Parts: sequence; C-alpha cells; structure tokens
Amino acid sequence: MSLSGRLNTMDLPEVLQWCTIGRKTGSLSFVKEKTKVHIFMKDGKIISSASNDPTKQLGQFLLFLGKITEPQLKHAFEIHLQSRLMLGKILVQENLLSQEDVEKALIMRTEEVIYDLFLWEDGYFHFSSNEVHPEDLILINMDINALLFEGIRRKDEWARIRAVFPTNDVIPSLHADVDLKGLNLTPLQKKLLYLLTLNKPVSEIILELHGSDFLVCYELFQLFEKEIIEVTVAPPPPVESLSPAQLFNKGLELMQGRRFQEAIPTFQEVLKLDPQNAWASEQIEKAEQAICQEYYCTSIPSGKVPYFLIPEASLTRYNLTHEEGFVASRVNGTWDVKSIVMLSPLREIEILQVLDKLIKMELIALK
Repeated sequence: MSLSGRLNTMDLPEVLQWCTIGRKTGSLSFVKEKTKVHIFMKDGKIISSASNDPTKQLGQFLLFLGKITEPQLKHAFEIHLQSRLMLGKILVQENLLSQEDVEKALIMRTEEVIYDLFLWEDGYFHFSSNEVHPEDLILINMDINALLFEGIRRKDEWARIRAVFPTNDVIPSLHADVDLKGLNLTPLQKKLLYLLTLNKPVSEIILELHGSDFLVCYELFQLFEKEIIEVTVAPPPPVESLSPAQLFNKGLELMQGRRFQEAIPTFQEVLKLDPQNAWASEQIEKAEQAICQEYYCTSIPSGKVPYFLIPEASLTRYNLTHEEGFVASRVNGTWDVKSIVMLSPLREIEILQVLDKLIKMELIALK
C-alpha cells in the first residue's frame, strides 16, 4: 500500500505514526525544492535514511563533529573509489575511528536527517512498500517515540531561533563588553566565536563548520541567550510567486535549448509552489548532470589539480562570496578536482561553477 500527500495537510508525526502503527516496510520519501530525503522502514521501525543534502553525508557529519580531518576524509574517499567499500567501514579499517564511533555517528546523522524534516513548513511525501534490501543499507534501530518527542521540541526551538536569526544572512557579532575569560564553552562554541571575529554571516559559518542550519543556529542561539553575541544585520529574503505551469513550460524550453544553467532555478521555483511535481525534480537532476558533464569534458577535468596564479593573501580584493571563498580555500596545489568535490559540503555543480569562475577570473589554473 502506498501513501502520498503534502506536509501542510498531513504533518510528519502523523506520517511516521501511520507507518509505525501499520508496521510498514518500505521507503518514505520527502521532497522540497532541491532537497530529497528517504527514510527506510521495516515492520514499522526506522532502519536507515538517505539525503541528497551534502551536509547530511556521513563524511561531512563527522567533520562537523570533529571526529576526523579533511585530509583523513580525503584518504578514506580515495580508498572508497578503489574498493567501493562503505565509508564507515573504511574509517574503521584505517584505524581513524572505532566501530562504536561510526555507529554512533550513523545514528546521530539519521536522527538529524529526520529532525530536519520537522522544520519543513511544507513538502511532498510518498510511501512506497517496495522491499527494503538490508545489504544495501547500514542498519540502525531507533526509538520512534523518542524521535517524535525530540523532533517536536526542535520545531518549537526553531521558531525561537528564527525570531533572533530570521535568515542565514544575519551577521552575529560579539557583545562589545563581553569577557570571554572564565566562560564554560564547548569546542564548537569556541569555533563559532572565532568565526564571529571574522564578521561572517550565519550561512558562511554553517559552510565552514560542515554543519546543518539547526545545529549551528542552535549553538549561536545559546550564545545569544547568554548575552555573549548580538545580531547586527538581518536583511529580509526576497519573495517571488509565479505560476507553476508557466514556470515549468519555460523550463522545458530552456532545456530544449540546452540552456541548463537557466533551467535549474526555473524548475526550483516550480517545486517551491508545487512540491509533488516529480517532473520538475527530474528535470533539475538532468540539467545538473548535463552541466557537470560539460565541465568535466571541457574546462574542468576531474583529475586535474587546481593551483593559484596569484598570492592567496590577495584573494580578499576580489569580493568572493563565502561559497567561492570556501572552494578557493581548498585549492592547495595537490588536491585534484575530484577530491575537492568529495570533501566539500557544497553540491557538485556548485563547486564546479565556482572553479569555473575562478579560472575565468584568472585566479587559478589547472595542471
């Protein structure tokens, strides 16, 4: 039996309880704009999850937790490409983490994937009773009641957080008279305070930490409540509302003309207005794949190594966005394009677009 709908008519707790009470086995999928989440169930219990959000990949999550470093993750990825072993098994095999550390991280990552769904105001969901193949998944066992309780708590907490940090464009700063000596701060809060001294917006802080919106904003909110930081800038986001049918037809025309870069945001607007439009989601994937292949086949081969043509210290003169600055910070003359893509919390297409821009600006070249 399948079930489909939108979260503004049947909310997430209802959907999960429907699966639990009915002892459902299969996959529960959620789509919102460019984000896709899959929860895998067996006999009404959550056994695994998957997300196309790069920050929810195991490697990025371990970086956020401070369990591994970027060079260690790069080494593990290289082994993965040769052996096709799962990343968690490689990290244990290479003595970078214990089996217990990996299992805990997998459970935490799966919880975060699901907790983030509680923060969605709307989105399309679909349950399919397809058979689950355990050999393709890293299995876990989660308490659904505890998960629901924490998810609802986070939704309430998120409303309080967004009252202070309405968008990720907010720039937090230290209170002028704050005395940091003697404060009992977590390692993550210490990292946050350092990034705040660089006048970075929340979006850039999230990127630097390989974290998620909630986990980073929650820690910032704790610092705000303790009157350690304040908010100095909070510009409102632009809002635009267009017809889904008109946008979709425009997107198809752009695809037919191979204008993939323009087609992607057009289809993303369709999904904002019509989250269950699977055709729009499919067109986005096709467009992104086509763009990436064009880059790899022409200007940015995956095996080439980017290197700077200018002194790195002079990058500040070029007004790079924080995404561009992040990718530029991974250019070290030894990591090839493939490695930078694997290690970044940005999506593949976003990284290639930044590298292409840096090449055209004659800031970097490939060897």
